[in-house]
Amino acid sequence: MPTLKDIAERVGVSISTVSRVLADESNRFFNSETRQKIWDAARDLGYTVKLPAQESASQVKKIGCIVSTMQGRHYHPYFSVIFEGIEKELSQQGNKIAFILTQEDLKKPEVLQQITSEDPTDGLIIIEGIENKLYSQIKKHVQHIVGIDVSDPNIPTISYDRVEAARAAVQHLVDQGHREIMFIGGTGLSGEFDREKRFRGYKLALEQAGLTVHPRHVLNAEWEPDNAYHLVLKYLEKPSGQLPTAVFAASDIMAMAAMRAISEKGYRIPQDFAIIGFDDNEPSRYTVPPLSTIHIPTLEIGSVAARTILQSIQAPYPLPIKILLPFQPIFRQSSNWKI
Repeated sequence: MPTLKDIAERVGVSISTVSRVLADESNRFFNSETRQKIWDAARDLGYTVKLPAQESASQVKKIGCIVSTMQGRHYHPYFSVIFEGIEKELSQQGNKIAFILTQEDLKKPEVLQQITSEDPTDGLIIIEGIENKLYSQIKKHVQHIVGIDVSDPNIPTISYDRVEAARAAVQHLVDQGHREIMFIGGTGLSGEFDREKRFRGYKLALEQAGLTVHPRHVLNAEWEPDNAYHLVLKYLEKPSGQLPTAVFAASDIMAMAAMRAISEKGYRIPQDFAIIGFDDNEPSRYTVPPLSTIHIPTLEIGSVAARTILQSIQAPYPLPIKILLPFQPIFRQSSNWKI
């Protein structure tokens, strides 16, 4: 069955653009050529779209999605799989994603007004945190909200234990004999590493092993693989002190970028640098060598979030529920080397 991602890749636009155009063919935020290309691709791929005139407002729920960031990509290996899970679950119950917006989209007054005033939304799934001012405004106008990795005790939330998942990844490297371990990640909205859960898991694993976090081994790639690649290249060109023997990257795509930089500088993986990522994106099993990682059930996270928002609309829970899904360490050849 074709998905929004398939249409986005065919046309060369973002998933959020596709969802917004298909939700309203007359959407004024896109030019007619873009709208026509999206509708043509949907038809060619066999994507079934029910137009508003054909739908019963009492039966079909308008469920929107807001994501902290897609980092400028049409397809994001983490968020896009969550959207897939949401879309599949909603479809099974006769609903569709009405729109997908990023935090940057919401900073446009006309977009924010559309979802809060002009065209009320039945429910929202918010994926990771957005700025407090925007979030407060949305909560005033949208009654039913479910969060994925959102820190709000007043709404139902779906998540996994990021701190423990990261700790398990770094503990694996410690168990392999590594004592100098690099961290590659980002700080998110807070701008502080100590508030980022994957960094906290990294730090906790080192502390439990009696090891020190060296600031020179902490690289802020701002979640961008291109930044990770260039930062690791620069680090290896002019190392300050003893080189690490292992790397924990807080996402698979940053881990893959680091692997390329390490290889280009003539180092071997895992003999010179063991490396482990995070997320278990599909490409991680096809790197050379295959990338160790932490499997996060992203598809299931989306599915559970969709079920939860529909349940919240139809028969709200007496208290906001918290659903914690399991993660699974997957250790492949990139870290399979004891020292």
